[in-house]
Amino acid sequence: MKHVMEYYEKIMLHFLQNPGEHQLYAGQQLSKSLIEKDVSPEEILSIHLSTMKNNGFVLPHEWEISFKFLMEIMVSFGMAYQERQSLRLRKKQLDSEITVATSMQQNLYPHDFNHSFHDLDVGYISTPARDMSGDFYYFTHYGQGRFGTLVADIVGKGIPAAMCMSMIKYAMDTFENDVKPANMILSDLNRLVLKNADPSLFVTMLNTIYDPSSSILTYSSAGHEPALHYDAETGAFSDLNTKGLILGVDPHVIFEQKSLLLKSGDFLVLYTDGVTERKDSDTADDNSLLREALLILDFTLPAQEIVHQAYQHIIDQKDYQLDDDHTIVMLRKK
Repeated sequence: MKHVMEYYEKIMLHFLQNPGEHQLYAGQQLSKSLIEKDVSPEEILSIHLSTMKNNGFVLPHEWEISFKFLMEIMVSFGMAYQERQSLRLRKKQLDSEITVATSMQQNLYPHDFNHSFHDLDVGYISTPARDMSGDFYYFTHYGQGRFGTLVADIVGKGIPAAMCMSMIKYAMDTFENDVKPANMILSDLNRLVLKNADPSLFVTMLNTIYDPSSSILTYSSAGHEPALHYDAETGAFSDLNTKGLILGVDPHVIFEQKSLLLKSGDFLVLYTDGVTERKDSDTADDNSLLREALLILDFTLPAQEIVHQAYQHIIDQKDYQLDDDHTIVMLRKK
């Protein structure tokens, strides 16, 4: 602080003797140094007054009293300013962490899937409401030539949700070439979430496994929105419901499993609750908004195009205001 006081006195006296741009520039540079050294506004004011008095400059009585008043104001101002600077630094650090976590999260989603598996045409889209998403979807190749599709919603956002998502993704990787049924995979994931995830988090999930040799799709749910099934023969939609509690609550929960024969033209839509929420509606959320979007579309289009157009219709109905993450996955039998 002694060095700061001496330098402040030097450039201020130079300015009093010869007011000019050079001295003002030196003052601006000093101010940056004072900020870096966390010198408070009231300390700067005190240095200024001491410099004036030490060099024989006498202030009128009213001016000296006014500086005392200003000093008191600067004390409160300085404390608030330092707190604000601290918050800005913490926000900058958090933003940096979120940027890294968002990048890591993006790598968890399947990027090299070619929208096709045997006689299935697959479309998908997932849009976060903010930087980081609580939605997750994944495709797995199981043993005996079966194909798995998982859609999950991690209740609780941010970095803990991303970490939970990462854990689920790598757990799903260990199930590759496995022959377990869909509900047993949910049981394994439930134990994993209970043991390792943040206690404030829980996960809804819908898990499906398709066997192209029989065209049978099995499905099991952990408190997730029911899949929407379209029967091409009758032109009717139906919800595929199964009993099962959300993951991360009860280690003894039993997940019900059901099966469905997919015929040519049939499709299944998996989604998260953000898709079903209507804008400014007091009615209970259901998948009627998704059904409305699908009914106006051409089902002969590729599944990816159908998903994209359905999503556009849904967000258009919401005036493009996304209050929650939106994920839609479509499985259509060719």
